[in-house]
Formats: sequence, structure tokens, C-alpha cells
Amino acid sequence: MSKKILSGVRIVEFGWAVVGPLTTSWAGGYGAEVIKIETKTRPDVIRTMTPYKDDRVNLNNSLFFGRENANKYSLGLNLKHPEGVKIAKRLVAESDCVLDSYTAGVMDSYGLGYNDLKQIKPDIIMLSSCMYGQTGSLRSMPGYGVPLTAISGLTSLCGWPDRPPTGPYGSYTDYLVPRLNLLAIVSALDYRRRTGKGIYIDAAQLESSVQFVAPALLEYGANQQTFIRCGNASRQAAPHGVFSCKGEDRWCAISVFTEREWRGFCDVLGNLPWTKKAEFASLAARKENEAELNTLIEEWTRQQEDKWIMMEMQKHGVPAGVVNNGRDLGDDPQLIFSNYYRRMEHPEMGSVDYAPHSIEFSASPQEIFRSPCLGEHTEHICKNILGFSEQEFERYSAEGVFE
Repeated sequence: MSKKILSGVRIVEFGWAVVGPLTTSWAGGYGAEVIKIETKTRPDVIRTMTPYKDDRVNLNNSLFFGRENANKYSLGLNLKHPEGVKIAKRLVAESDCVLDSYTAGVMDSYGLGYNDLKQIKPDIIMLSSCMYGQTGSLRSMPGYGVPLTAISGLTSLCGWPDRPPTGPYGSYTDYLVPRLNLLAIVSALDYRRRTGKGIYIDAAQLESSVQFVAPALLEYGANQQTFIRCGNASRQAAPHGVFSCKGEDRWCAISVFTEREWRGFCDVLGNLPWTKKAEFASLAARKENEAELNTLIEEWTRQQEDKWIMMEMQKHGVPAGVVNNGRDLGDDPQLIFSNYYRRMEHPEMGSVDYAPHSIEFSASPQEIFRSPCLGEHTEHICKNILGFSEQEFERYSAEGVFE
């Protein structure tokens, strides 16, 4: 078995919702040993979120939690108990990195802030990833991907100019921020390797998310103008939209940026007479007559299969893609071929699919293992990593330190 990219690295996760847990899940896929500290008293919120396998509601049966928490062990620990905090510190002393995604100040309130932890592990790396970061007047405001998608400006970019913004689906930023967090952790590990020193990383989710609205920021910075929503259209392309196809709720996205692409587009349509009209002879003309153009295109696409349109357009050098739904993605031949879905057995959920990080290393492919039940590995961690005796473990259990 090849050595993994992050083999030998132990990460202690104080994670909640998506950003923190997904960051460490990906790290685990690359070989890091991840230990998630959690509690039954206040479980990770996504343990309580649908969908549940076979609609059985319990803390170990959320498919949502399972997908974001593969590749880690669960330590059920009561941090409101003084001994619980001591055990957490013992674990940190045996670890390389700590990640928390709580609101600013929460870790300090437990006595587990960076200044506390570096006293027991001087070269510890700690990454804190809350919505507004650790400083400023809004540092204590809690939040996650849904409000942050709006706050970061992403929501304002999506929709039609004459209607309220629609925003991207779901907690969009929750799936952007972990990628930058993982990069920060790897960079910090390299820094420690070179200097022997630990480091603290304030990974504000807002600042990570704003990186993805660069066009709107540039528009305002250069021209003091607010970016105007334009639906599926583009200033640089026409046609540029999603068109109804043959079948129920079938669609295909098509984009034409250059005159070469326009000629390829017309060839796919069989060079219908209207494609030769002066109103569509240039990008400027097509933009001016875009509504008419889209109507004519959809008269044609409604008679064609979405996948056929995509393949023919691509053969002719035209960017195009079908609008996949969940079933399409589950059956997607490319994702199946690349082993994107990893089926594993879970003690509560049974046979379920997990997905790795999107980047694979040739000499060190990811190895995925299932998400943990709450507190599933408490005894193993205490005895095999922290060196608890049987009597010590039983005493702490009786005192309510473990949950």
C-alpha cells in the first residue's frame, strides 16, 4: 500500500455543520488521522438533517452527515465537564493540527484556544474557520453557508434583472471554503517542517467566499457600478442559455462565444434559414436580438434529445452540457468509470455511497472509509492513543465525561 500524502498527520476536529467537517474529511482521504470531538448533548447539526436512510430518524442515520464526515473517528466528549477539557488537551498534545469551526470565542471559553493549546503543544497548528473570522465587530455572529452565500455577494449575482435574486442552490459557500482551508493546513504543515514552529490560521469564511465574486468586485472597483443580474445570459456570448429539450424536464446549456463556435452551432442545426439572417451575423447583432434568437433555438431544441444536442455541439466545438439531476449524476458513466462513488457498509445506514475529494494523486490514491457513529471510537482513542487503563476509562464513563 502506498504512503498517503498526509500519512502520519493527526488532526483533532471541533467541527460543526459543513465547512470544518468537510475540510477534515478530505484531509482524511489523503491519509491524515482525523478525530472528531462531538457530544450527544449538542450534536453536530447535520446529524439531525435529512435525508435519512429509509426515513429512520436518528443521529447516526443522516446521509448528509455521512457524506461530509467520512474518513474520521468519533470521540464522544463532554467539554462542559472539566475532565472532558483535560482529555481534549491530552489528545491535542499527541496531535499535529486542530481545526474548529465554532463561532469566535467558543474555543477560548472552553480553555481550548490557541494560546491555551500551544502551552501544551508548542508546534501545534490550529485553524479556526467561522463566518466572520476571529476579529472585528461581527466576530461573534454565528452563521453558515446559506446566509454567507448572500453576505458574500453570490446571491446577488444569480437571477433575472427584473426579479429578486435567486442565489445558487443550498449552502454554496460551504463547498468552496473547505478547499482553501485544506490548502492552508497543508501550507502550515510545510511551514512547521521548515521552521519547527506551529502557527495559527484565522480562516474567515467570508473572506474565502468573496474570492468567488471577483467580476462583481472588479466592476465596482473599476467603474463604481453594481453588477447587474442577467439570468442565463452573458455579456460575452450569444446564444448563452439553458434550452428546453425533448422529454419531461430535460434541458441543455449552450454557449457561443466566437464566430467559429457560431458556425459550428449553425452546422449542428443544419444551417436553418434563420441562422443566415443579418440579425444574427455577429455577436453584437445576436446580443441585440437575443430574445428572438433564444425563441428560435428553443423551437429546435424541443425536438431533440438533450444528450444528443450536447454531444453534437461538442463535436462541432461548441460548449454545451446537459442539465443533470440527481438520478443523472448517480448514473453518470464518467463518474462511475472514475470510481467517484465509493460504496461502503455503515452499521446504521447499511450500504451507502461516499464521494472523495475531486483531486487524485497518481502515486497516492485516496482511500475512503465510512463516517462514524456518534462516540463510536471513544474507547479505542482513550485506550490506544491516550493510554487509558480500563479502570481510568470506566471511571470517566461513570462520571459523565464521555457522551
